[in-house]
Amino acid sequence: MSELKISVRFSNIMKYLVAYDISDDQVRAKVSRLLLKYGYRIQYSVFYLPKVTEGDIRFLERKIRSLVNPRSDIVCFYPVEKIDAFEGYPIEPWEVIVI
Repeated sequence: MSELKISVRFSNIMKYLVAYDISDDQVRAKVSRLLLKYGYRIQYSVFYLPKVTEGDIRFLERKIRSLVNPRSDIVCFYPVEKIDAFEGYPIEPWEVIVI
């Protein structure tokens, strides 16, 4: 009998903070609604995404990039290891995605 090999790829679950400064009210509302599907608001323009994959982050980056005005808006994705990162632990600048 031949051996059946099954490859299972587990997606790496990550945690992110997303902060934005978006000038247009409608765009800001769209981005907010989008981020609420992946996490929750911790301040008016800051969201905590506790269980996202690399694919989720790539999707959010593309979608948000298509909505915002790069001349007037900024959106930052900050990877965090654990919730105590909110207490001032450093985040390496090369791990930050800025749109």
